[in-house]
Amino acid sequence: MTAKLTCPACGATDLDVCEYDSMMVLRKDTALFSLHCPHCGSAVSSVHAIPAQLREEIKFAAIEVGAGMGAGQ
Repeated sequence: MTAKLTCPACGATDLDVCEYDSMMVLRKDTALFSLHCPHCGSAVSSVHAIPAQLREEIKFAAIEVGAGMGAGQ
């Protein structure tokens, strides 16, 4: 399942968090995603659950930088 956002500027409803420009992981299951609307170019940011298709990529990146990501919990 892909996480969709709505652009607050133009109302487009098909913004995909998997097409992010940047992502800041807040918890092992939540991140702040920033992306640009492909329709109007506006910057869009949202705190959202991390989609399943990104979890392995994030886990690998956390290992690479030595982030805990709740592994011991």
